[in-house]
Amino acid sequence: MSWREAARLSDVAYTELCLQAVYAFRQGNLAPPGEASELVARARRRVIQSKALVSVFLGLIAVGAAYIGHIYASFGGRIVSVPLSPPEFQVGLIVGLLGIDVAFLWWTGIQVLPTLLASGVLPVLEPLPIDERTMRQTAALLFARLFDLPAATVLITTPLFVGAALGLSVGLAVIPGVFVAVTFALALSLVTGRFFVRRVQGSRGGGGNAAIRWAYLVLWLLPAFATFGFLTSATGLFVTIAHVAAAGEALPGVLLWTVFPFPFAALTAVATHGPSVIGLGGWGVVLLASAVAAYVGVAFAAAGWLYGSVAHLGRVPPTAAPPVLSGRRELRPVGAVRSVLTKDLRIASRTPGYAFLILLPILDALTLGFFTYVDSPTKDLSFSLGLASVTTAALLATFFGPAFFAIEVLAFSYGQTLPLAPRVNILAKSTLVALIYLLSGSIVLVFVGARVFDPFLFAAFVLAELPAVVAAAFFEFDLLFWRARSRAMPITNLYTGAWTAILVAIPGLLIAGAPLVTYAFGGVPAMALTALALLAVIGPESLRRVRS
Repeated sequence: MSWREAARLSDVAYTELCLQAVYAFRQGNLAPPGEASELVARARRRVIQSKALVSVFLGLIAVGAAYIGHIYASFGGRIVSVPLSPPEFQVGLIVGLLGIDVAFLWWTGIQVLPTLLASGVLPVLEPLPIDERTMRQTAALLFARLFDLPAATVLITTPLFVGAALGLSVGLAVIPGVFVAVTFALALSLVTGRFFVRRVQGSRGGGGNAAIRWAYLVLWLLPAFATFGFLTSATGLFVTIAHVAAAGEALPGVLLWTVFPFPFAALTAVATHGPSVIGLGGWGVVLLASAVAAYVGVAFAAAGWLYGSVAHLGRVPPTAAPPVLSGRRELRPVGAVRSVLTKDLRIASRTPGYAFLILLPILDALTLGFFTYVDSPTKDLSFSLGLASVTTAALLATFFGPAFFAIEVLAFSYGQTLPLAPRVNILAKSTLVALIYLLSGSIVLVFVGARVFDPFLFAAFVLAELPAVVAAAFFEFDLLFWRARSRAMPITNLYTGAWTAILVAIPGLLIAGAPLVTYAFGGVPAMALTALALLAVIGPESLRRVRS
């Protein structure tokens, strides 16, 4: 067989993957009414729309970075207390751009790889009379289809816009870094996906094993989150680059140019302004060139590994032994809301995309709280930080809240026949959003309170916003439940339902943000009254709608 035959097979497999991603037949979801051709076209269209959304975001990042670089190169200025030359600022900008590309493509992989595994597409192809080479080609093409638009956006828009803004030589010099960034992101997606299947997805239940699963997920997601956290501290990044350039060829500074993505960012400056602009001489240039060549070589090796490994992804067995049922087992009935909440947390602990949505606000709170504690803010500043932490926690919990409706696949199908009231789902998922918000806000306030001890005011910040967060969750889940019931189809994956999730999240963000706006006029009492009024209006109406 040939690549042409592999392309034909991968197109059929991609159609099946789209159907499973949107409708989740294999996970027990009921097929919605309609012709098969209509369902196929709708599934493929929704996956393309979601990939386009990710691509637009990545393209806007490239445009924004290029525009900022052009403005700085044209007018200069001070971004931090240390003066930066345009080449030094350019290096910091490219470092941030490549880092965001890796992190966002990796996060996309965290979302889509469980869908690839759950679809069972590759194991279905194995019994067919397909030779091993064609099977590898088919699997590689299918894997590439998952990332085609986002990866192509990074590969095309980054050199194009950077070159248009900073010069043709910069656009050409950034191409190796963009290639390496995309390859590393795809390889990390596959590596972490295999790790998840082997170590997390197949692990046993129980409280102790659940804690181990969450620990694995935290360790797994920390590198991606650390990338985002590193990029948010852009001031420190620019200061570091300025100091390294001023230090010349001092060993610690030169070693920084060997850590990805610094060598590729430095390459753009060296190619346009010469090595002296970043303090490099003869042996520093050799080390930089060696680092660039080594990373490009590793990227080609990673691409070859991807080509040969994707076909075996569906064959990876879990290393955790299945539970042995022995002795007497007791059932302990619990309330309906608690049972749905427990079910959601158990599914999230085995699904990295949902786990990330839970962990992101919490890890963000830990980061913000830690830096707050280290900086030793004054009392006045600590109040602002407390409000900022509440704002961040509320908006993150509200924005990601709709994604938890996507857990309802098999449970949604059963829920249409079992005596499970729809309001139970809304109450349970709103409780989950509220718990994430409370935990995130409390973490930051504990750090702030350790420096400026005023626990009553900090607790008031958190509690005053809580009713608005719950009201926003009620409103969002009400809309999603109505949509799922009217179309007999839940959103099965944030990546394949991104447009809907964002459209639902926008009014939720407005609801959660309303009390934060009133704080500027009436302080914490105004926040509390606004939040309570929103909950009093939205909560009963949402519960009434799901009963009808």
